[in-house]
Amino acid sequence: MMVRLERRCLAKVVVVWSCCMGAIRAYTDPDELDRLLILRDSLRNKYSAGWDYAMSTWTCPGEPDHQGPPGDLVIQWDGQIGQACDPCGSGLDSWGNWAELACFGDTGAPQGFVTNIHITDLIAGIQGGPQTEIPPEFCLLSELRELDLDGNHLLGKIPNWIPSCFPYLDELDLSYNKLSGSIPSWMDQLPYAEEFKLEHNLLTGRIPEGFSKMESIRVIRLEHNQLAGRLPDDFDGFEIEALWLHENPDLCGPMEAVQASSCKFSECGINTKNTRIGMECPADAPQQAELTPVEELEPCTFTTKYGRPMTMDLPSNACPILQNVYI
Repeated sequence: MMVRLERRCLAKVVVVWSCCMGAIRAYTDPDELDRLLILRDSLRNKYSAGWDYAMSTWTCPGEPDHQGPPGDLVIQWDGQIGQACDPCGSGLDSWGNWAELACFGDTGAPQGFVTNIHITDLIAGIQGGPQTEIPPEFCLLSELRELDLDGNHLLGKIPNWIPSCFPYLDELDLSYNKLSGSIPSWMDQLPYAEEFKLEHNLLTGRIPEGFSKMESIRVIRLEHNQLAGRLPDDFDGFEIEALWLHENPDLCGPMEAVQASSCKFSECGINTKNTRIGMECPADAPQQAELTPVEELEPCTFTTKYGRPMTMDLPSNACPILQNVYI
């Protein structure tokens, strides 16, 4: 009897061990998964077919529209084994299981959090595409290092909540959209930003002071806009790897920026083609750059997809959107 009992226990150990050895540990933090799901559902429900197309891979095993395989056998955060939704995938050195996002664990972000959003050129060609402002719901992803939404026909002004929502951002790329208004003057509130790309939009007015105070900046691309007036005084002696200002015919005045001796990017140098830089500014050139204060965030409580309340600091216009996603 004792021998049979020992064999039975040993068999159970072997089964559990084999199951665990065949599983991989789910990488996505469970709270981050809740945030990703409500972000996805908000953009799908509130905007247009363009966002739905862009997020077509943002599905979980068991959902009716799931297009991928059933899902890996994973060890969940509670230690249970099953098929779980794992957008981040392996995380550390590869893009996630959901397209257009990554959870790189070597950036200083907590493991299992989204660090990169790269939704680019996916929805520009979709009939009835977004034609929306930059959705404030992206602020749900507070550990972002890259926010790249280029080529998506986005409208409106550059949101003043960006520094508050993404304090660790190292790349902001909003190029090839239809953004209007002025370049925000809060850029020096992004101390880790290396790349600041706003080219091919409809931006107007003077370039504000502050770029030289960006501690990590290497690339500034503002070409193909409608910028005007004298360059900011803090460009005097400003050393930069890439400063592209071309195709802004009304930019004028002296150029004192200096190209850095080395450049690690594909876009290098200082380009002022088809501007009045180096020439005297006309009398009607704008004299002052618009000051744009950073928008402070406010506490917001909303309900996640599976009925769990969640509270976090968000822009004021994001809260009512999120509170109505699952109503």
